[in-house]
Amino acid sequence: MTRKKIIRMTGKKQFLLQAITQPWKHPELYETYRRSGTGTRVLWLLAGLALAWALTSQVQAACGHFPAVPVILPLGLENYFFWQALLVVPWILAGWLAVSLVARIILNELARNQVSFRQVLVLYGLSFSVFLFWLWLPHLLTAILYLLGLSQKEWVDLLSHPGWFQTLYIIFLVLAVGSGWLALTTSLVKAKWTRNLASVLVASLSYLLWLVLVLVLLR
Repeated sequence: MTRKKIIRMTGKKQFLLQAITQPWKHPELYETYRRSGTGTRVLWLLAGLALAWALTSQVQAACGHFPAVPVILPLGLENYFFWQALLVVPWILAGWLAVSLVARIILNELARNQVSFRQVLVLYGLSFSVFLFWLWLPHLLTAILYLLGLSQKEWVDLLSHPGWFQTLYIIFLVLAVGSGWLALTTSLVKAKWTRNLASVLVASLSYLLWLVLVLVLLR
């Protein structure tokens, strides 16, 4: 492997780690990689996380798992995770583009200068990747437990009764929602497109829109 390829792979790993573990530094991450394909990196990061969701969904489908919470889409419970595995990649990417576009339109109305759509896409994509990563971890844990022979009833019992599994599940949910919101809010405030209060409001409302769009599918 050439030195150039090694450096490129190291840069990709650093980008991934910083995007997930340092959500409050996304604006700095954007500036660091702005001239080396930040938008492409974010696209692959989101697509990779969506594929990870597809894999664990397929595992749960193969194990006969079905959602323990009500579903919104008109998909049968028995085949829900099969359809989730099939739809999750385009669903997540379409949600990212839609929310970023809405946010850019609002920010353009509030800002004194033109807001870069590319920068909005990158910052929103980084924030959404943090959310998807932490939300995926309990999905991965569930898939592993099913592969080890856990039944649907045992999984429901673990999730319903106070204990290590329920506590861990709640922690991951709080981390997913909280870290994603923190990342997006911090990014918009640091971007200084508009006043801080307006930035927080736009971040909160657009993040809520993202949650609604994504959680329509993800179970």
